[in-house]
Amino acid sequence: MFEAPPQALLKATLLNSNAGGTVSPIVSIRGIGIETYLFKDTALSVLNLPLSANTKSSFLVSFDSVTDTIDFTYETSMKYASIETGFYNEYKLQSIDFTKNRIDSILITDSLVTKTWHENIKIYLRPLSSGSN
Repeated sequence: MFEAPPQALLKATLLNSNAGGTVSPIVSIRGIGIETYLFKDTALSVLNLPLSANTKSSFLVSFDSVTDTIDFTYETSMKYASIETGFYNEYKLQSIDFTKNRIDSILITDSLVTKTWHENIKIYLRPLSSGSN
């Protein structure tokens, strides 16, 4: 029987840039050049993002209707899982570029993105002017 291979996802925690606590904005995310949304108008405090097998992935991310772009650059390595599932990719983050509309800063907490999902980055968001996040 065929089993899907493990998937290494980049895990991001969303934090308030002023207070430091987690926030749960309404989030919409899609890969740049891809019409399908990974998340659409969903309240999230943690994001799990799939990375491309190439060395760069770019996302259009909307936090409470304020849109930013995030570009990840990384090294890719192919890992063997098992005879049933085959191979999968793991990634080592090299750099992150982003716009600063709602995003204040991004901190890499663990550059190795593996099949064991754990926090890789912290995204610090500026509070909305209304003070809701």
